[in-house]
Amino acid sequence: LSLRKTRPIMCNSHFEGGGETSHLRHLAQPEEVAARQDTPMLQPFWAAGMSFSRGHFITRVPYDCCLPMLFQGEEISIGIRAWTFGYDLYAPHTSVIFHEYAVNSARRRGVHSFWENRGASNPTNALRRMVAIIKMSPDIDPKTYDHKDENLYGLGSARPVEEFYRLFGMDVR
Repeated sequence: LSLRKTRPIMCNSHFEGGGETSHLRHLAQPEEVAARQDTPMLQPFWAAGMSFSRGHFITRVPYDCCLPMLFQGEEISIGIRAWTFGYDLYAPHTSVIFHEYAVNSARRRGVHSFWENRGASNPTNALRRMVAIIKMSPDIDPKTYDHKDENLYGLGSARPVEEFYRLFGMDVR
């Protein structure tokens, strides 16, 4: 158990990029002492580095295999898709683990990020697919992205994605 008495949450986010591939990106998460410390906190975002669920979650909301080299967007995609399948996402009531993203940290010892590897492809096509599927770019031309297995990696039917954007105050237009 962490010695910190804070609650990390995915909330310091903004739209990045422009035009049809504008997408949400998480920045450094603030760690503050939570006003209510006795219960998990409902939040709109899913974090790959801190995700626990029953096994049916990953079978209902699988990673999209058609998003190669996409790093900024995969968490947004899974979180929004999960919400449309009826899942609610929560932050634990206190910190239990941490993940260091400090690029210049001596602890990283020059370990490259996956997109720095030789042969890495450009994620633009994957980004177009991701923002189209989750309707973050509702006017994107359907002819401009890959529709492979879209029924498997698409939105659920429990809640409309438009309600997610309205409820959490996101204007995707």
